[in-house]
Amino acid sequence: MPDTERTDSARLEAFSDGVFAVVITLLALDLKPELTDSARDSHALLWQLAARWPTWLAFVTSFSTVLIMWIDHHGLLKFVRRVDTPVLFANGLLMLLTTLVPFTTALLSAHLTEPSGSMAGALYSGLFVLINGAFNLLWHLLRRQALPGALEQRLTWHYRLGFPVYLVATLVALWRLPLSLVLCAGMWALWSANMRPVHDGA
Repeated sequence: MPDTERTDSARLEAFSDGVFAVVITLLALDLKPELTDSARDSHALLWQLAARWPTWLAFVTSFSTVLIMWIDHHGLLKFVRRVDTPVLFANGLLMLLTTLVPFTTALLSAHLTEPSGSMAGALYSGLFVLINGAFNLLWHLLRRQALPGALEQRLTWHYRLGFPVYLVATLVALWRLPLSLVLCAGMWALWSANMRPVHDGA
């Protein structure tokens, strides 16, 4: 890879890493005590903190998801041979959607135990439909620069699988929110192993 193209690739990765870092920071900023005046002793304090379990669950889940997305994105950039305009815009779209994860996470944690939780869950899962679409677009552009092989076919299959699964999870959330989150978690587990051959050569 020529020096100019290597510099462009490094700048693309640096920008993306910065966005992922900001997103994770925003997730952490949503962790506010919000304790009432009754939390005057240790037991009351622990009880009120435990009562906020939807917030902790949403934070851990979304932190893990963003981490997996960053690992996948880092792996995809290993296939960059030339940073052209379509790649820049596709990556920008992915970053735009990624910055919405803290919002949908806060929405889900606030409504998880309410009747409105189904709609919050649908919006949460629906965002990952769009994110998966952006990943597919970026991978499509990068795949054209790579030599075809078994690894590229495997990654393509995994990314294409995510779109219908997340779409089903979005629809299911309107009736069975826990099942929707299980479907999303299944995709996150698949994505967590998705880049192992790229990073480790396994």
